[in-house]
Amino acid sequence: MIKFGILGAGHIAHAMAGTIVQMEDVQMYAVASRNLEKAEVYKEQYGMEKAYGSYEELAGDDSVDVIYIATPHSFHYEHAKMCLEYGKHVLCEKAFTANAKQAKELIAISEAKGLFLGEAMWTRFMPLTKKLVQLLEEKVVGDITFMTANLNFPMMHKERLMRPELAGGALLDVGIYPLTMASIVMGDEIGDISATAILTDEGMDKMGQYTIRYKNGTMADLNSGMCSFGDGSAVIYGTLGHILVEGVNCIQGIKVYDSNWNIIEEIRQGEQISGYEYEVEACVRAVEQGKTECPEMTHKQTIKMMELMDEIREKMGVKYPFEK
Repeated sequence: MIKFGILGAGHIAHAMAGTIVQMEDVQMYAVASRNLEKAEVYKEQYGMEKAYGSYEELAGDDSVDVIYIATPHSFHYEHAKMCLEYGKHVLCEKAFTANAKQAKELIAISEAKGLFLGEAMWTRFMPLTKKLVQLLEEKVVGDITFMTANLNFPMMHKERLMRPELAGGALLDVGIYPLTMASIVMGDEIGDISATAILTDEGMDKMGQYTIRYKNGTMADLNSGMCSFGDGSAVIYGTLGHILVEGVNCIQGIKVYDSNWNIIEEIRQGEQISGYEYEVEACVRAVEQGKTECPEMTHKQTIKMMELMDEIREKMGVKYPFEK
């Protein structure tokens, strides 16, 4: 049985721990926080065997097979690197790192050591994502020409998103989801990108607009932000109709419309634990098969997304101090 450890004890760690304890063939074994008392609370709540007051102790536990990194993305590089150097397989929360340079370094380490390293971009692993891809391949709404997608939440109160040294701003936190949906739907053969943003006083993007033109003559219009609510949907326009995707980050439903705006197919997400179980299952399969990546979210795809966000940040005028 694969034993998981969670590095970090914030909100996303709760979601993952609560998921793993309900799964078979995987054990929620340990948690680490810089605050031992906080880790102990997690241990008791989820019936774990170990709680650690430092991340290094978790990485050094010989019983741990996979470490899920649940710290803010500004720390992903150093935490993932440490875990890999301890010989651990790693499932790292999105955004994978702060930039493509960091991502490439981590992937090089994992491949050299033969260790699994995956980005926990849960959208890529979900059943409805696979259904959406099937609908597109079957051309139920004809040839796709254009799409929109957005994800916005009021998060200006979150200190980490306001601080440049913590890779703040909306792009890496929520903008990655519309960009991922565009990658799933439109592919990655990008011609050019335009991007604009409203920046905070600290120079972080609080609202961003990204327009991607693809080499095949199609286009995606995307936005994200941290100062208002959005509907979090995607609309995919084809020559014979359109598709509405409800939940650009966690797909809850898909509605297919014909050219007369009639719904010709509607699919809803069935019962599930949380949606995180699919990435865990994929991670476990890869580890058991001795693979260093998941086919659902390859290293190549992770690098592409980080390079894309690097380019968008450059166009928006957002730079982190540690990149100078």
